[in-house]
Amino acid sequence: MKNNLFFFLLIFPIALSAQREADCLAIGYCDFAPTPDCLPSYGSAIYKFNEDGIEYIEEYAGLNLSTDYSRAAFSDRHTGELIFASNGWRLVNRSGEVLAHKLWRDDIPHPGNTPDTTAVLNTLGPLFLNDPGDSTKAYLFYGQHYTQNYPGIGLASLDVLFTYAYLDIPTQSLISKGNVILDEHELTARSDMAACRHANGRDWWLIKPGIYDDENYIGILDPKGVSLEKKSYHGMQHRVHARTFTYFNQHGDKMLRFTPLYRELHAFDFDRCSGELSNLIVHDLSDSIVVGDWNACNISPDGSKFYFRRSNGGILQYDLETSEYTEIAQLGAAPQLTPNYKQILLSSRIITENDSIIRTLSTIYEPNKAGLECNFIMHTDTVLNITNFISPSCFANFRLGKIEGSLCDTVVSSVQSIKEKSIKVYPNPSNGILNVEFETEQQHIVNIYNMLGQRVFSTISNKKTLFIDLSSLNLRSGLLLLEAFNEKNRNMYRTKVIYNNN
Repeated sequence: MKNNLFFFLLIFPIALSAQREADCLAIGYCDFAPTPDCLPSYGSAIYKFNEDGIEYIEEYAGLNLSTDYSRAAFSDRHTGELIFASNGWRLVNRSGEVLAHKLWRDDIPHPGNTPDTTAVLNTLGPLFLNDPGDSTKAYLFYGQHYTQNYPGIGLASLDVLFTYAYLDIPTQSLISKGNVILDEHELTARSDMAACRHANGRDWWLIKPGIYDDENYIGILDPKGVSLEKKSYHGMQHRVHARTFTYFNQHGDKMLRFTPLYRELHAFDFDRCSGELSNLIVHDLSDSIVVGDWNACNISPDGSKFYFRRSNGGILQYDLETSEYTEIAQLGAAPQLTPNYKQILLSSRIITENDSIIRTLSTIYEPNKAGLECNFIMHTDTVLNITNFISPSCFANFRLGKIEGSLCDTVVSSVQSIKEKSIKVYPNPSNGILNVEFETEQQHIVNIYNMLGQRVFSTISNKKTLFIDLSSLNLRSGLLLLEAFNEKNRNMYRTKVIYNNN
């Protein structure tokens, strides 16, 4: 399905200084029940990063969240302190309050058929992004996968829905969940998604891989919301890949995608202004990877090196410039790029003479350098929790600013300031009836658009207060864009409306 991207040319102020929304990792092996591998109080930990490296590790975080495979975290933009964490199934805030035991749609069963658990096997997992139009709100994007026989595909575990939750930052609360972006007719690769800052320094490019090598859903998250468009790439094979790992480099000009099924690494140039992928180079890694391996992987900050796990426990570095491999360590964990785009962390441990286990982190300090010059050091930090880097965390580079001098560096907004006093829109959020109150009884044109940019309501009103029954429009819960303007002076007012039809 092709979704229309549209923009309203209004200047919108931004502030990009000290954006630290990705400065934490939420780590945890269990939620409530203690096990031999999960002692009481050690159920979760928070790793906070600054510009240099790990600022602190809090072992007694009490997040009530298992991140055995997938994890994502969202931090305060100024302090870097954790606000939300999720594994794509459960959502919690910093206090450990469970905001959603189940983010998925009720008719999609939990993997493993248990009624409520946080251990969800996802390749990468969910992704937090700030709302470019409202500094008090955030998005949590996540896939909802289902394993079955698909016509023309066969048995596969694919995302049958691509959805988001909408969050309020000051109150650390959930506004809505299960807002569908792509539905069952637009199957996508399981869990994988990636985001890169737009050239204007405010908005985000969002990429969700389709189920075929040559297809992506790509679009913009801006103050109006998110809209995605399916794009096919000539010269690539039209074959099902199901599970993928997608990453942008630190500067946002490279995108790498690894497909374990074919043991191939696809490297693209990325244009942050147009969102175009180009200059594909395919790297065949089949000589170093066994079919069926759980090849958890990550990239160096500049995108020139690819780090991945082999079934024998070895961590290899692949140099995209020379096509050479180097074994960095004999460890079985996933390589985890740090949110500051400086180091790569690996889970490790020390077994003492009396067979007790000391859990540690090991660090690659210069991951952009080739081979053993990457400066790998064993046991750089001692930790209590199981770090369980089975798969890496998913996050975007919030520190990436606008491209000065780019054709796209002028910020374009789809939403006028909500400080506008001539029109009032309430209640917001709305469960059905929406009131639009004007300052005077003049003729106004009122339009409402859904998240795909499609106009779902339009009317001309001479009344001071217009009543709109949203429940009659057959809309899904989520964000709507309301615009109103006077034909005489063309003064435009736009604001987002949260609709909940539950």
